[in-house]
Amino acid sequence: MRRILETSLAQPALVLALTGGFALAGALAFWRLPIEAFPELADPQVQVITLFAGHAAEEVERQVTLPVEQQMNGLPGLTRMHSFSLFGLSYVVLTFDDGTDLYFARQQVSERLAQVDVPDAVHPTLGPLSTPTGEIYRYTLTGAGSSPMQLREIQDWVMERHLKQVP
Repeated sequence: MRRILETSLAQPALVLALTGGFALAGALAFWRLPIEAFPELADPQVQVITLFAGHAAEEVERQVTLPVEQQMNGLPGLTRMHSFSLFGLSYVVLTFDDGTDLYFARQQVSERLAQVDVPDAVHPTLGPLSTPTGEIYRYTLTGAGSSPMQLREIQDWVMERHLKQVP
């Protein structure tokens, strides 16, 4: 420690040059840092939604949810599988490793869905291409004295004129 202090006091130009170099390197690293307004905090997820109208939750579980889960086991990067079955509906959420490309995950799930053995009238489909963080963009449109039809017209007008133009 004593040698470092003696060298620093003996060669102030070197100390100033190193300090300036470190400051410049830090500023460059800061300016090149990618900044996202809404960074994705959750791992990639793919939803498999299946309608099996008119059947009890136990039947949906046995004939649809379990075969879908069994087919999805072993997907590359799959870390968690969560499902629930309701009256006429099966919903399976597949969570993948952080860093897994969402399009790759959806492709893998689509390929496996083609091989699922479910009743003939049942067609499992992928949920919308969205992320858990994307769910914060949901909204409710209300208006005192406005009918649902009027509110829908307002929404369509705003979407057409403004929101569709946003990249």
